[in-house]
Amino acid sequence: MTIEAHRDIPAVRRLTALDTAQALLRSARGRSYTEDQAFDELLDASMRFHVDIVDLCEAVTDLATGPGTVQGLRRTVHGHRRAHTVAAELWGPLLDRRTAPAEN
Repeated sequence: MTIEAHRDIPAVRRLTALDTAQALLRSARGRSYTEDQAFDELLDASMRFHVDIVDLCEAVTDLATGPGTVQGLRRTVHGHRRAHTVAAELWGPLLDRRTAPAEN
């Protein structure tokens, strides 16, 4: 099976989404922020706002990569709007700072 085919397996999709979101939060929060802390933050938000953690992780990735991506549009259309709303509220400003161009 090719790598592309593995991407469509639900378990791989979940792990990829989680890994990516954790990496984005760690990058945005700084060196001292651990992978465990990022996971705990994502899990807490998932439980507190009653959204699937994978949907939330994908929404975090969408925030960091920009709303114009095809994947971001596809996820939003397929009913993950709540996860996107939660991610934007919790991490939008943090990820905006991370991706904003440096000021002179």
